[in-house]
Amino acid sequence: MNNQMMQIITDALTNILGVVIIYLSTVAVQYFKQKRQALIKQMKNDQYNMYYNIAKSVFYAIEQEYRSMPKSGKDKAEKFNSMLMEKIPTLKQEDLDHFREAIVGEINTQIKQSKLLEPADPIINEEKQLPDSKENKIEN
Repeated sequence: MNNQMMQIITDALTNILGVVIIYLSTVAVQYFKQKRQALIKQMKNDQYNMYYNIAKSVFYAIEQEYRSMPKSGKDKAEKFNSMLMEKIPTLKQEDLDHFREAIVGEINTQIKQSKLLEPADPIINEEKQLPDSKENKIEN
């Protein structure tokens, strides 16, 4: 009887231990899958950032080259596409368009934030303005 009781307890503990091991294995596998996905995502982000920086360098080089040529937008876009394809041949046309638009958007945002293109503030302090009185006029 004692022997049977020990056998039942041993079997129960073995089964419980087996279930715990299976559960922990499943949790570990899920954890490593998530880590792997996060690593892949990070690698894609790093690759995207690298491509973006290359595209930005190409964009600025072309802007420098065409700085004195007005209305050369189409030529610059074509040159950007060809130069970027030389650097990163795996890109598709939509990637080229995306990078160009993203860079232009970034530049426009910087210009807007710097307020370079806003009109100058009018003189607010009236003391700085010259009054239009007879006393200040020079007579010949």
